[in-house]
Amino acid sequence: MAEHETEALLEAERGGPRRLVRITQSHYEPRSKWAGIRRKFRKAFAEFLGTAILVAFGSGAIAQLVFSHNNSWFTMSLGWGLGLTFGIYVSGGVSGGHLNPAVTLSQAIFRGLAWAEVPIYWAAQFLGAFAGALIVYVANYSAIQNADRDSTIGIFVTGPKTTHVSNTAAFIAELIGTALLVLVILSTSDKGNTPAGNTQPLIIGLSLVAIGTSFGYETGFALNPARDLAPRLFTALFGWGFGVFTESSWYFWVPIVAPFLGAVGGAFIYDLLVYASGPSPLNN
Repeated sequence: MAEHETEALLEAERGGPRRLVRITQSHYEPRSKWAGIRRKFRKAFAEFLGTAILVAFGSGAIAQLVFSHNNSWFTMSLGWGLGLTFGIYVSGGVSGGHLNPAVTLSQAIFRGLAWAEVPIYWAAQFLGAFAGALIVYVANYSAIQNADRDSTIGIFVTGPKTTHVSNTAAFIAELIGTALLVLVILSTSDKGNTPAGNTQPLIIGLSLVAIGTSFGYETGFALNPARDLAPRLFTALFGWGFGVFTESSWYFWVPIVAPFLGAVGGAFIYDLLVYASGPSPLNN
C-alpha cells in the first residue's frame, strides 16, 4: 500500500473561516505482476479453489466407497458435506463461497450480485470442478486403471441409481434437493432471521449431508451444474469416452437444468414467505 497526501480547504461552517486540512489517502500498488493479477481476479480464484476442494473431497469419498468395503452411503454424503464446508471456509470471505452456478444465479436474482460477475463465477466454478476431478483421478489412478470403467464412472458423475428411476423422477429429486440447499443458505445468512455467522459453512455442509441421506439416493445428489458437468467432461477426455453424455437417455442435462430451477425456486419461496431484511424482487 502506498499513501498519498493531499491538501484541501474546508469550511468549518457555512460562511465561517477556512482552514487547511491534510487528507491521507491509501492507494494499492501491487508489489509484483502476480499480485496485481490476484487482486483483480481474487473472487474468481476463490471460487475456483473452493469448488476444487468441494469436488476433491466429495468425489474422493465416492472413490473410497467404490474401492473399499469400509465406507457407506452416509460416509460418502459426509465427505460431500465436509467438502462443501471446507470449500466455503476457503472462499467465503472473498467471493461469498457459492461454489455452485445455481447458487450464483439465485444470488444475482434475489440478493443483488452484479450480473457482470455471474459468467466469471460460473467459469471459475466449472474449472474448479474439473480440477477437483483431476485430483481424485490422480490420487486413485492405480485403482481406477485396474478396475472396470463402468464401475468407476460414478466416482465423477451422477445418474439414476436404478432402472426404476426415470429422468423425470431424477429431475424432481434434483430440483427439491437444490431448493432445500438454497433455503438453508439464505436463512443462515439472513440478518433478520437466525444468521449463523462463522458457523454458516458448517451448517450448510451439514445440510448437504442431510439432503444426501434423505433425498440423494435416486440421483447421487449433484445439486450443482458445475459439480456434474465438469467432471463429466473430464471423464470424456480421460478414457471413459463421450458416451458419458448419452447414457441413461441423455441424462447429463438433468443435473444442469434441475439445480438452476431448484435454486431459483428455493430462493423465491424463502423471500415470499420469510425474508424481510433487505432488498429483494419480492420486497419492492
